[in-house]
Amino acid sequence: MLAGGRPRSPAAARWRERWRRRLRDWGSWVLKPRDRGRAAPRPSVRPSVRPLVRPLVRPLVREVRRRPVGRLPRRATCRPAARGFTLTELLAALALVSVLGAMAIPPLANSFRAQRVQHAAMAMRSLLQRARAEAAARAANVAVVFDPPTPGAGGSTGPAGRPPVVAVYLDANHNGVRRAEIASGGERLLRPGWRFDERFSGVEWGASAAAAGGNAIPGLAVGAARMVSFSPLGSSGAGRITVSGAGVVYSIVIHGGSSRIRLERRAGTVWVPA
Repeated sequence: MLAGGRPRSPAAARWRERWRRRLRDWGSWVLKPRDRGRAAPRPSVRPSVRPLVRPLVRPLVREVRRRPVGRLPRRATCRPAARGFTLTELLAALALVSVLGAMAIPPLANSFRAQRVQHAAMAMRSLLQRARAEAAARAANVAVVFDPPTPGAGGSTGPAGRPPVVAVYLDANHNGVRRAEIASGGERLLRPGWRFDERFSGVEWGASAAAAGGNAIPGLAVGAARMVSFSPLGSSGAGRITVSGAGVVYSIVIHGGSSRIRLERRAGTVWVPA
């Protein structure tokens, strides 16, 4: 019986029961799409009445797992890289580094000393080139003078001689730079004297017999006056200045007449351009 008092017919009851079963089967098929072919077979006839709100197949917000604070994951704690070094491993590493450092220090020291010798030769060549430029600019003779470090110490030529004191003088009375006028103060001093060994420590003046390949090379071969004089016209006296150290020998060659200055390096028994 209905609420209004009208009796329910058997046909209407069968019709309602049939559609109730269809809706139930259709709802279970939508809610479980992965079990579509196994748990709930698809109905042969779809209902003509669809629900107003379709249930969601996937959730909008994914589940986030909580990780405990202050503790690493189990995978990271099991890695060997997360462990520290033992005392034996540290001592072995320090011993290896010490051996490699002891093997590398002597070649590096020789390389640094060879570079210092090269810089000394280049500085001497630059000094001679500036003196030549001063002679042309001032229209007067300019000389680079080499003196022994102390009076009475003898000449500074030869491999056994001490490094000289280098100074630059200008011809004040246009008769050439002379030793007597330098001693009396008649020549003008352009650059005060400086000791070669103080500026380039560890660089030998001249070349020893072992460094020169068995031949002793004079360290200073510029004449008895021990000076290199440049004229305003570009001429000069010939000479050779040699420095050595760490098994390498460099030479500054002054060509007479053209006053060309060239830097050379000793390679065995011959000289090659540096």
